[in-house]
Amino acid sequence: MLTMNRTLDEKIANMDHIYLTDNDLYNLERFANSFSVRVKTYNILRDHADEITIKALRLLAQQYPELVQKQLQRCKYDMSNMIRYTSLSVLRDDELFFRETLMDWLANIINSYQIAKECSTAYRLFQSVVDEMLPAECAALVKPYSEMATSALLNA
Repeated sequence: MLTMNRTLDEKIANMDHIYLTDNDLYNLERFANSFSVRVKTYNILRDHADEITIKALRLLAQQYPELVQKQLQRCKYDMSNMIRYTSLSVLRDDELFFRETLMDWLANIINSYQIAKECSTAYRLFQSVVDEMLPAECAALVKPYSEMATSALLNA
C-alpha cells in the first residue's frame, strides 16, 4: 500500500512489533507541517506545466537553437515528465521517488542522445522559470529536484 510519504510506506510494510522512532515522528511532523505548501506547489506546477515548459524551452533555444528546432517535441515530452515527477515528489517529500522513477531512466536516455550538457542547461533554465513564476517557498521545494536533474545529466 502506497501512502503519501515514504516513511509511512516503509513503516506500514514493517508494522509488526515496531513503533515509529522519534526521528520518524519528527520527519512525519515536518512533512505534515509543510503539506499545505507542498500542495500549493503541486497545484501550481500542474496548472502551469505547459507555460513553464514553453518558457524554459524558449530560453534553451537562445543557447541551442538547432537542438530545440530538431528535438522540440522530445524536449517538451521530457520536460513535461520532469515537471510531473517533480510535482509528485514535492507532494510526497520524496527525492528517492524522483530519482528512481525518472532520473535514472532519463539520464540513460539523454546520454544515448549525447545531449546531456544541453539538457542539463534546460533543467537549470527550468529552475530559473520556476523561480520567476512560483512563490519563493514553492520554488525552494522544486530546487532540489532541478538540481538533481542537472547534476545527474552532467555526471551521466
